[in-house]
This record gives sequence, structure tokens and C-alpha cells, in this order.
Amino acid sequence: MKRFVNTSGRELIIYADSKMTTKIGMLYRDSACYCILEQDAAVVVLYKVSSNGVFKVGFTDFLQGVQEG
Repeated sequence: MKRFVNTSGRELIIYADSKMTTKIGMLYRDSACYCILEQDAAVVVLYKVSSNGVFKVGFTDFLQGVQEG
């Protein structure tokens, strides 16, 4: 898995499914995540929830602002 950092300057919405209809979280600016799969316009990421340190998996549609790092 590749590690990425959100350098987009904005929070990225994380969704529960590939249709991106159910919001389950956010990837905050300068937060790290791991890209599990990139397919079509969706990216599956593993990220740490900042409030409790638990890891979650979800979909996002904006990888342009996430830099490998």
C-alpha cells in the first residue's frame, strides 16, 4: 500500500460506498492515509480517525490533492 498525505488545502469527504452517497468521515488537511485500491473515479483509502485513533476504510473521489509521502 502507498502512503499519501492530503495536501489539497481542504478536507476530503470519505464515503461508505463507491456511489459516494453515504458520508462516513473526513480526511483532514495534512492527514495521512493509505491507498488500497484505485478504480475508475473512486479511491479506497485506509485512514486514522483523529478523534479516537481508530482506523476506517472508505471511498473518496478526489485524489489530485493527495500526494505520495
